[in-house]
Amino acid sequence: MAMNKLIVFQKLDTETEKWDKYYSCLAEINKASGKEYFNARTNITENTYNFKVRNITKLQIIPFNTSQYRILYNGNIFNIKNVDDKQEKHIKLTFVADCVTI
Repeated sequence: MAMNKLIVFQKLDTETEKWDKYYSCLAEINKASGKEYFNARTNITENTYNFKVRNITKLQIIPFNTSQYRILYNGNIFNIKNVDDKQEKHIKLTFVADCVTI
């Protein structure tokens, strides 16, 4: 697969509590899993995606503070759960992120 889908990383500004654009790039995107359930008569969908991007210095800080960053893709907000640097080769990073819709 090619890295041909545009994603945007956002960073939380802790002083204003607003999300600001941090970095945008092309990514290879794969859906890892999904589930749907009902809670108090509300249909909730949770999907997990893998976003594979080229490793650059600006993204190397994210694995140490995932709660301060998120990914925007296709009009959805994805909360980063994990980041994998396969065999620590520093070539590509895979961001595992969840999107919950109600």
